[in-house]
Amino acid sequence: MPDYPAHLADFYLIGGGTSHYYRVAWAFLPNLAGEAIVPPLAKLTNLEAATKIFLTVTVWLWVLGPAMIQRALFGRFGFGGVLAAAFTYNATFMWGFFNFAFATGLSFLVLAAWIATDGRRGLLFLAGFSAALTLVYFAHLFAFAVLALLIGEYEIAAWLQEKQRTASHLSRRLAMLAALMAPATLFYLIMKPPGGDASVQFNLLDTMAERFEAAIQFRFDQPAYIVTATLLLLFMAAVVTQRLRVASRMGIGLALLLACTIFAPEWALGGWGVHFRLPAILGSLTLASSDFKLSRRWLTIGVAAALGLFAIQALVLTFDWKRIDARYSEFEAAENRIAPSARLLTVLDGDSLGWAADQPYWHMAEFAVIDRGAFTPLVFTTRGQHIVRVLPPLDRYAAATAQQGSPPDIDELNDLAAGRIDADEDIRDIFPYLLYFQCHFDEAIVIRGDGPASRIPPMLHLRYRASFFSLYDISHDAKCSHS
Repeated sequence: MPDYPAHLADFYLIGGGTSHYYRVAWAFLPNLAGEAIVPPLAKLTNLEAATKIFLTVTVWLWVLGPAMIQRALFGRFGFGGVLAAAFTYNATFMWGFFNFAFATGLSFLVLAAWIATDGRRGLLFLAGFSAALTLVYFAHLFAFAVLALLIGEYEIAAWLQEKQRTASHLSRRLAMLAALMAPATLFYLIMKPPGGDASVQFNLLDTMAERFEAAIQFRFDQPAYIVTATLLLLFMAAVVTQRLRVASRMGIGLALLLACTIFAPEWALGGWGVHFRLPAILGSLTLASSDFKLSRRWLTIGVAAALGLFAIQALVLTFDWKRIDARYSEFEAAENRIAPSARLLTVLDGDSLGWAADQPYWHMAEFAVIDRGAFTPLVFTTRGQHIVRVLPPLDRYAAATAQQGSPPDIDELNDLAAGRIDADEDIRDIFPYLLYFQCHFDEAIVIRGDGPASRIPPMLHLRYRASFFSLYDISHDAKCSHS
C-alpha cells in the first residue's frame, strides 16, 4: 500500500505524537474516517495494530455490505452476493485509499438498510439514516456522493413502479431524501475549509484501460484480467440464457454507475485516481443486485470456486505484502542512522528501477516521522483534505497538492538544485517546492532497483547503503544564501 506509511504518520501525529514540524488542525473535512477511528483505537493497542484493525474492518464491510444488499433486494443471500466479494481487493484498496475504501464499505451497509426498510421508515428510522449519511460524508466525500446517487435512483425506480405515478409522489420522495442529506450538505457548503485544487482533468483515452484494471487486483499494480473478464462473461452469459435477473429498482443506478465509470475524471477536487474508484463499486453492486437461477449442484460448484478464488487472492496478497514489509523493516532497522529531527527527501532512481513499481516506496520515509521526529515533504498535509499541517517555514517546501505527491527522480536533482524551473515540465508542475532543495533538506533517501545505479549528483554524499536504498547527506552550496 503506497499510502500506508503516510497515513500511519498522520495517525501518529493526530494521536499526540511529538514533532517540531507538524501540527494538527481539526476541521469539518469530508475525509476523516481513519483520522477519527485509528488514533483513539491506538490508545487501546498500538498504532500499527489499530491500523490493521481498521483495514480488516474495511475488508469485512466490502464482503458483508454487498451480501446484505442482495438479501435486502431478494430476501435471501445468493450467489451474486458471494461473487461480489471478489471486488474487495481493488486498486483503491491496494493503493491505500484508507478513508474512501472504508467509507464505501460503510455506504454498502447504509444502502442495504435503506432498501430493507422500504415502506416502513418512521421518524426514528429517518433520523438514523440522516445520521448515517452524515457519518459517511465525514468518512469520505466521494463515497457519500455515490451513496446519495444510489439512494436517489432507488427512490426514482420505486416511484416508477407505483400504480399511480404522480409528480407530487416523486416530489415527496425526493424532498425526504433532500432532508436526510441536509446536514451533510450544510457541512459541505458552510463549514468545509477552503483549500485544494478545484480543477478537473478527464484524460479519458489515457486512463480507459486503468478503469478495467482497477476492478480486481491480486497485489499492487497487478490487475486480475482473467478473473475480471471471467466474471463479466459469466454475467453476460447468465443474462443471455435468462439464468439471472437484476433487481428492477437497481437498474437505473447501475446504468448511472456504468456511465460514471466510463467518463469519470482522473483528477477532481484536488484528488487523484477518481477514474479507478468506481469500477469495483460497479462490479460489486451489479453482482449484489443479481439473482442467479442455478441448480443446487451448480450453486455448490460456484460457491466452492468463489471461495477458492478468495483464498488465492489472500495468499498472493500475503506473499506480496510480506515482500514489501521486509523492505520496510530493513528501512526501519536503519533509521538510527538518520539524524533526529532530520529533514528528509525521498528520491527515485528511475533508470535503476526500470519497470518495477516504485509507488510502494514513495512514502517510506514517513516511518521516520514517527521514529526519528523527521520532516518529509510528502506527509498528507494538503489543505482542505487533511487535518495535519506543516509548520512554517517548512510549509513552503512540502507538497501542497495531490499532484505534487510523488518523489522526484535522481536525474532531476541538478536542475532542482540550480533552480531551473523550466528545465522539465515535472519541475514546473509537480516539484516547484523543491527548487534549491539542497538548502532546505538534510538527508536524501534514494530508492534503487535491480538495474545499474544512476550517477549521484555532487550535493549528495553517501552515508549508508542498503539492499534497495541508500542514505545520503545533502550539502549546502553558494546558492543557499539567495534561495
